[in-house]
Amino acid sequence: MAIIGKIRNRAGLLIGFIGLSMVAFILGDLLTSNRVFLSGNSTTAGVIDGQKISIQDFEARVQQNIENYKLSQGKDQVDNQTTDQLRDQTWGQLLNEELIGKQIAKTGLVVSSDELFDMVQGNNIHPQIKQAFTDPKTGQFDKKNVLQFLKNMDNDPSGRTRAQWVNFENSIKDERLDQKYYELIKKGLYVTKEEAKRDFEAKSTTATARYIMINYNTIADSSVVLTDADLKKAYNENIKRYEQPEETRKLDYVVFDVTPSDNDRAEIEKSVQELMTSFKETTDDSLFVAQNSDGPVDNAYHKQGTLSPVIETLMFAEQPGFVYGPYVENNSFNISKLNSIKMLPDSVQARHILFKTEGKDSLVVKATADSIYNLIKGGAKFEEFAHLSEDPGSAIKGGDLGWFKQGMMVPEFNDFCFNNHKGDLGVVKTTFGYHIIEITNQGGLSKNVRVYTVSRKLEPSSKTYQGIFSKANDFAAKNATGDSFDKAVKEGGLNVRNVESLKENDKTIPGLENSRELIRWAFKAKENDVSQPFELGDKFVVAHLIKIKPEGTLSLDDVKDQVEIEARKNKKAEMLTEKINASGAAQSLDGLAAKLGTPVQNLDNVTFASPNIPNVGPEMNVVGTIFGLDKGKVSKPIKGEQGVFVVQVTEINKPAAPANYTDAQKQAELQLQNRAQYETFNALKEKAKVKDYRGKFY
Repeated sequence: MAIIGKIRNRAGLLIGFIGLSMVAFILGDLLTSNRVFLSGNSTTAGVIDGQKISIQDFEARVQQNIENYKLSQGKDQVDNQTTDQLRDQTWGQLLNEELIGKQIAKTGLVVSSDELFDMVQGNNIHPQIKQAFTDPKTGQFDKKNVLQFLKNMDNDPSGRTRAQWVNFENSIKDERLDQKYYELIKKGLYVTKEEAKRDFEAKSTTATARYIMINYNTIADSSVVLTDADLKKAYNENIKRYEQPEETRKLDYVVFDVTPSDNDRAEIEKSVQELMTSFKETTDDSLFVAQNSDGPVDNAYHKQGTLSPVIETLMFAEQPGFVYGPYVENNSFNISKLNSIKMLPDSVQARHILFKTEGKDSLVVKATADSIYNLIKGGAKFEEFAHLSEDPGSAIKGGDLGWFKQGMMVPEFNDFCFNNHKGDLGVVKTTFGYHIIEITNQGGLSKNVRVYTVSRKLEPSSKTYQGIFSKANDFAAKNATGDSFDKAVKEGGLNVRNVESLKENDKTIPGLENSRELIRWAFKAKENDVSQPFELGDKFVVAHLIKIKPEGTLSLDDVKDQVEIEARKNKKAEMLTEKINASGAAQSLDGLAAKLGTPVQNLDNVTFASPNIPNVGPEMNVVGTIFGLDKGKVSKPIKGEQGVFVVQVTEINKPAAPANYTDAQKQAELQLQNRAQYETFNALKEKAKVKDYRGKFY
């Protein structure tokens, strides 16, 4: 079972690599075929200020960013999540270029070569350069390290180090241009003395008041009858709330969870139990785990506190050959065997010289590493060759990696450092290339154990999987319309979940794994369509598209649930206001409270700028009324957010006016400046009428 699983996983990887190589072909087919794949412009990824961005141009930029990422991170491949993030980053770059870049071009702003020099090796070093070239031991930044790196970067025959540096320089150059543009805007913002005075008074003038509140929840929702006129009035009063910048979808869905049956559990436990004798007798524990486990082989040694708490006490008390299990942990049945015991250092300090193999002849790279190893072994100084390392971070420090604990390095590197002794030197092959490693120091020794574990995941069998799929497929086939879907859900007592406003570029639906294809379906389907089952992680999902909500102001029908809440609040406010007015005690707050059977409460030191009532929440209407009332006067009923209020001001405390409002002026200007970048970008984006169609392609 485990071997078949591994073959299946490797087949998946193979398909992934084939899929990557066919992306251009498939994409081209989609964009050039006569099939109706997309509505409108089928090759347009987006529109920014009237400028169409073709999917080919966008994807070329994405691939460029992926290559830059692989270069900067030293990786050969990127996962799907990172690719999605890089697509979003690419879209952000295009927005910035089209919106901010055009504005910068109009201003004539530039970053001179002198400015760039100043950021890299002058008197105003860029923070990222400071961080990269600061000695972690001393915490000190030294320009000499930057100069040494720049001097040696062309020693990389592949040219990757220089390319990486050029990309970095371009990014800090663009960042500086953006900073200059936004600073121009910030410096153009001004707050008048009158505005500063009003701002000072709103924040500093305090009010003390007494109030009564009758909460809306004192009236049952069922007792409130709403008319069409009530709904229309509430809708019009709050119409700004119902604007949406892009088209969305409303859908609901039912989930069919694929979980192991009791029979599956019993079969998995039995299969693990049957391995016990063979596991005890084998002389090659690592190979046995590789052949029989659903989990990875762990060849590492562990000190106390780093093993699973289920087995740690046993393994540190027993002798090699001891086997424990089966036991359940991490949704698996497991058996564990104590393989060996060693006294190992808690931490190691080492230095290395790395020769990368990516894109090179591995034998040539190994020969280079071996020749330098022999020179050092023969008496040459390690630090004389450290500048040749293709790990720039450690190369500038003579190859020193500092102290690290067990498991912090890749396995081969880790094993050499922890299984050898101080002063040992060797050549080690890892996924990065060939390392010449010297162990320069080791921490104190402690008891470590190596434990091998065979795990079998508690997962549904093919029979169980097929049964759940058949159930979901049958449900979808029998309920292909919205009405039949709703009826089946109700009759079957199924748990239906709802998504109110799904956007085309949403990556996931909360609670559903890998739900991007379901989102894409929702934007191709028609209202009341019911989907075929989607396999999303460990569940099947059947969805029903309830509503297509267009861009712009949503209709009353589209937001009826929200409108009803506001209309009901309005109606309750009218009912409570009538009740208060009918009490006949409006001149006395205490008399009114007695008549209504509600307590008088105190409100201390509230300000106009912070209209919050403790234990109630934001109440702008109420606080606004307080600052407009004469001292001692009882207000009329006030419709609030949580209920209807009546207030009486007991004191208004005005602070002494400052000699001038310069400080208040500066503070208010700073608040405006802090919003400048966000507000400017959004204003330009709104003006440019940006359209994002990427969701049709990814």
